[in-house]
Amino acid sequence: VRSVNSHSPCGSNTKCEVLNNVPTCSCLPGYIGSPLSGCRHECESDVECGNQEFCSQFKCTNACSQCGKGASCARVTNHRAVCECPKGYIGSPYTECRAECYGDRDCSPARPACIYGVCKNPCDGSCGVNADCNLRGLTPVCSCPRDMTGDPFVSCRPFTKEDLCNPNPCGTNAVCTPGYDRTNRERPVCTCPAGYTGNALSNCVRGECQSDNECADHKACINYQCVDPCSGQCGTGAQCQAKRHLAVCTCPAGTQGDALVSCRATQSYPVARYH
Repeated sequence: VRSVNSHSPCGSNTKCEVLNNVPTCSCLPGYIGSPLSGCRHECESDVECGNQEFCSQFKCTNACSQCGKGASCARVTNHRAVCECPKGYIGSPYTECRAECYGDRDCSPARPACIYGVCKNPCDGSCGVNADCNLRGLTPVCSCPRDMTGDPFVSCRPFTKEDLCNPNPCGTNAVCTPGYDRTNRERPVCTCPAGYTGNALSNCVRGECQSDNECADHKACINYQCVDPCSGQCGTGAQCQAKRHLAVCTCPAGTQGDALVSCRATQSYPVARYH
């Protein structure tokens, strides 16, 4: 190595070796330049390096080496790397980036599931518009609010009158129409269609008849059933006889009155005889 008072033919910061009786000059490690005129550091400031490099320990070094473990080098500006942690990773991009979690136990109740190293709420993005999401374990369960209907995986909307009958809550063969209850709240109204009888909430069956002509002469078609027309038609004490599907009410012999209201015994008064 050349010293100040040395008579070496080599420049500064060089090493002089004699090979085959010939002095040979070379730059010291970490130095560059002409060994005959003098060697110097590769750099002493960033401006002496390329745009993507910075001066580190007198050497031009890739600026992205400034990023920490697991980080990515987004770009280099003024010889300095702009480092970022990958999505879902936490930490300092200039020291170390690490996964947010390695298991569900590393996550908080607000985001209880560890999914690919990130704590997430399984409900996020799982359900449709306006739908409710509740976790059953770590499984999202979607449902429409009580005052709404629709597909909870697509969209929930407010009820309309038409929804009261869809699906049909009535019995077999019954007709459902939107209506109101005694408190004026909307509700489905179930009725049996014309020609049918029964309980509209359970089952409507086709009636026995549609008109009197389909019944025997002594019966009438009432509520689509062939029944005795005399039932409850005549007054107290009256007699009833069914004829041509009608109730014929008469007061029996010895009585008088309105056969549709009441028949009472005929009163007789003694006739006085004068001799």
